[in-house]
Amino acid sequence: MASSSELGPASRLYQPYLKAGHRILEIGSSSGTNLSLLTRGIGIDAYGIDPSETAVIKGHIEFPELHLSVGTADQLDFPDGYFDFILFGFCLYLVDRTLLTKTIAEADRCLKDGGHIAITDFRPDVPTTRPYKHFEGLISYKYPYEQIFLAFPHFQLVESRTFSHSEDAYHADPQERVSASVIRKSLQEGYQQL
Repeated sequence: MASSSELGPASRLYQPYLKAGHRILEIGSSSGTNLSLLTRGIGIDAYGIDPSETAVIKGHIEFPELHLSVGTADQLDFPDGYFDFILFGFCLYLVDRTLLTKTIAEADRCLKDGGHIAITDFRPDVPTTRPYKHFEGLISYKYPYEQIFLAFPHFQLVESRTFSHSEDAYHADPQERVSASVIRKSLQEGYQQL
């Protein structure tokens, strides 16, 4: 298991939810560096998808223990209820708005009842859009994405932490704030029985 000094603030929040024998999916895994560190020594079946074929090829070389594949969040090639834990690794802000609803539905479909969704993403005070500085023509959409899941009663917020994009501390500039959130899926607990 990775020590807490090796993990970033989001991974430190997520790691206690990972148990031996679980299946985890990181959406936006790049080459798998974060996924490997997060799951090391726990005995987890770890999967990652990323749209970059170059990153996935690099990950196959560096982290052969991971199941990495090229893919996007709006079409997950996994069975219903396959994962115990799904992590959106800093990618929802780049999902095309025409695919956002499908992306949320796919994560819900692939997550087991009783499983957890984790989201690491920007956390501005108000929804914000602006050109993505790393790729011309791409737009970024900053929003507290856990709120989409929490609109459904079968998802409950377990815990959340806000910190800076550049350091492990709160940031006054709302455009530089990031949050890590853990959400639990329970098809029965979200509804009051009468």
